Amino acid sequence: MTKTISKLAIGLMLAWPILTGLTLPSRGPQPTQRPEATTPAPDAKPEAPAESGKPADTAEVPTPDPKPEPPTDNKPGDEDGKENKGKSEGAAPVPPAAAPAPAPDAASDKGPAKQEPADENKGAKEPEEKAEPVDPPPPPEDPKMLAACLADLKAIGASFETKPRVDDAGGCGMASPIVLKKPLPDVTLEPEATIRCETALQLARMTRDMLKPAAEAAFPGKPALSGIRQASGYVCRNRNSAETGKISEHAYGNAIDIAALRFGDEEEPVMIAKQDDGSAQAVFQRAFNAIACLYFTTVLSPGSDPTHQDHMHLDVIERKSGLHYCR
Repeated sequence: MTKTISKLAIGLMLAWPILTGLTLPSRGPQPTQRPEATTPAPDAKPEAPAESGKPADTAEVPTPDPKPEPPTDNKPGDEDGKENKGKSEGAAPVPPAAAPAPAPDAASDKGPAKQEPADENKGAKEPEEKAEPVDPPPPPEDPKMLAACLADLKAIGASFETKPRVDDAGGCGMASPIVLKKPLPDVTLEPEATIRCETALQLARMTRDMLKPAAEAAFPGKPALSGIRQASGYVCRNRNSAETGKISEHAYGNAIDIAALRFGDEEEPVMIAKQDDGSAQAVFQRAFNAIACLYFTTVLSPGSDPTHQDHMHLDVIERKSGLHYCR
């Protein structure tokens, strides 16, 4: 019983302040006064920036309005003249940026002015680039090499004349051509050929060192070699006389075509030498094909292709590989 009484007493002691606190009016007005003090402070603060922002906006609005007005009046009056002046001044570029209408007009006027000189410059370069590959000047001869070539040609006993530069359309020509009449004193070139000195020198060396001895061995009953009949020296054309394609070495004086050899009054034409043909003419022709490739960088023998059936093509084109092309 004592325990229950004590519990009730404790409960009443705890409940009594709660019940009495509900009835106290002094605690109620204190929290109500605190929010009233806080509410006027924030209300006053936002009202102040709002009021200060409004006059700031109204102050900013009139200032940009007078600024765009003077540049718009200046631009349409002078066009290009005052636009150039505005660029030199420091404050002038700011107002045209604010005005949308004159900005595109100025840009459109400046745009074509810059493009026109650019197009004119490009147009001037294009014809120059096209003119170079279409009709370049003939490549110059090295003075020392040319002098040595002419000296060697004279020492062999060749008969020739130097001629002025040949400069034809389409990139054809020679800087220092010669007219070869005789590669050796006793061997004529029929007809005379206009070629470069290097081409003439290789023909003279081949005839002296290899062609004459081979002819004597192949035709012991014939007179000595006395003439070389050429089919083409310098001529401005494409390879194989085609309408399109690369320029022939004949157009640079680097090539000569051989159609026949003359022994006294008898002429021996070049021929297609078959491997199973053991005649003197066929044996000599095969030897001639091999001999020529020792002196010329390109040799197209008779029958090597459809355009070389009745003559030999010999040229001195310079190859990067240093190899010779023999067919």
